[in-house]
This record gives sequence, C-alpha cells and structure tokens, in this order.
Amino acid sequence: MRNHHPVAARALLLVAALALLVGVTGCGTDDDATAARGVVDGFFAALEGDDGEKACEQLNPETRAALEDQEKSACRDAITQLDLQASDVERVQVYGRSAMAELSDGEAAFLDQEQSGWRISAAGCRPVGDRPYDCELED
Repeated sequence: MRNHHPVAARALLLVAALALLVGVTGCGTDDDATAARGVVDGFFAALEGDDGEKACEQLNPETRAALEDQEKSACRDAITQLDLQASDVERVQVYGRSAMAELSDGEAAFLDQEQSGWRISAAGCRPVGDRPYDCELED
C-alpha cells in the first residue's frame, strides 16, 4: 500500500522552489555589478575633486545620517575630512540587494540597493583577520 501525503508533498515542493529561488537571487546580474562599480567610482572621483556634496549623494541615508551625527556637521563638509583614499575597483560581488567592491589597495566598500539605485553603506573598510571589516565610514 502506497502512503500518499499531499500536504507533505506540497511542503517539499515549496521548500525546493524556495531553495531554487534563493539560489537564483543569491547572485546579482552583471548590470548590478556595473552599477555598483559606477557608484564607488563616482564616490572616489567626487572625493578626489573635493566635491563633498557629490560624494554624499552616493551614500545611503543611514550612512549619511551617521556621518553627520558623528562629525556634528553637514555631510558635504564631514566627508572630505575623513581619511578615505581613492582606489580602483578590482571586483564587485553582488549578493541580492547588497554588494561588496574590492579595491586595489586591499580595502573594500559595501553597498545596498535602494529605490534610487545602489548606494554606499560603508567605505574605507579594511579586513581584520577573522573579525568583520573595520570601516572608516559606516552606518
């Protein structure tokens, strides 16, 4: 006698479908990586040009607010006072709505996808052994 459990079969199918969906959305597209790279490049170009307003436009709202709170000044003024050095983007890894840009100087920048596009959530991030990154700028 066969033992049919339609609820168990549907649950198994749902789990399989979710696993497939997570696998598909776990990686971003080339367009996402290109867009995230453009944000990081624009951020560092603005810093090199001493354009604090343009650099701040590349930050997500939480990071911008944290910087203003920490430095007790407008983002456009505070961002140019940080020790952030421009560096070339070597690689961008996209994970759903988050991304990491690995820079040629060994540092990294982290981004989140907002309604307005990719925005930087942390920059000037250095790896610290097996601990999380230590970031000059973060929310």
